[in-house]
Amino acid sequence: MLESLFINSLSAFGDDYKALCQHHYPTIHNRGMSPAHLSAAFQRRLLALVKQEYTDVECSMHSYDTNHDLYIYTIVIENKKTWLIYPQFLNAKTEAKDQIFSAIKQLVKESKIKRSDHLAILCDHWFDRTRSSKTLYHWWTGNLPEVGISFNHQGIHNLIPEDNDDLAIIIQKKFQLACINRSIFHPLETTNKHALLKYFLCFALFECSTN
Repeated sequence: MLESLFINSLSAFGDDYKALCQHHYPTIHNRGMSPAHLSAAFQRRLLALVKQEYTDVECSMHSYDTNHDLYIYTIVIENKKTWLIYPQFLNAKTEAKDQIFSAIKQLVKESKIKRSDHLAILCDHWFDRTRSSKTLYHWWTGNLPEVGISFNHQGIHNLIPEDNDDLAIIIQKKFQLACINRSIFHPLETTNKHALLKYFLCFALFECSTN
């Protein structure tokens, strides 16, 4: 149920995203979208879809890390809570990844995440020529893109991390959170109306896996 809500929200979010980029981010490829805009826009879309199916819904911002420009929201649906982390992901280097892990670690340390809770991560990334960017697709999803998708035609050469680094495995080991879904979307389009593959919208959903 929760996974389908998020996937449907992300699909519907495509039009919101294009409109937001057109009005506020004419040069989005320079820095990507700020976590402030991304979190606020997606929370609105998610909440609108959730309220079509449920009446007992609460949504609020839990915290904002000013040093790392990272937002954490919560949404409670029928007494089931999901934590939503919106990190700044200008690059895919170790520091950016560690900000995600630090945010989860703090929630765990403060005993915020309960056994029945879920945790979601949403961030964007503009592909560049660094190795960390080239390995991001595999690091996030655990796989390389399907052969038929024309990443190479858009100048994107995805690689497997040398150390077999993997988002889901790391979070499972560190925090006992099992991955339900991890996906990369491409909401923007080229001038030919093809998916702009250099622009990544990265999503992941986890549930507590402790007994």
